[in-house]
Amino acid sequence: MQSRTKKLLNFAIVLTLGLGIAIPSFTVGSAFAYGPNDPECYEIGSCDFFQQPFDAMIAPFETVLGGFTYVVLWGLIMGILWLRVSNTMVVGIVGVALAAMFTQGFDDETKIIGYGLLALALGIAIYQLVIVRVHYPSS
Repeated sequence: MQSRTKKLLNFAIVLTLGLGIAIPSFTVGSAFAYGPNDPECYEIGSCDFFQQPFDAMIAPFETVLGGFTYVVLWGLIMGILWLRVSNTMVVGIVGVALAAMFTQGFDDETKIIGYGLLALALGIAIYQLVIVRVHYPSS
């Protein structure tokens, strides 16, 4: 049984290598014709990184995520902060500070989702306060 497995594995390796040699590899120049008609600056490497580094770094994410780019980044920051400190209040304070900084650039749909998440965070904070007060009374 083991020799049959070895034979199949050898056959798969030979077939893979054979196809790799038989199929010509594409260069960047030949693959450019298969891309979009109007490529973005980061796709062809013409973004002016040193004039606006933040905009150049965020451009691919804005293309894919649209108006939710900052929301996704905000969520990543909040998730990492939560994993590091495990304190609801610290995460809430940083979240509200980020919301105050970045709210100007959002469209209405994104703001509605953000306000919903803020309401959820406030609900969790109030729940945590009540649970701590009930289980660990101070007097």
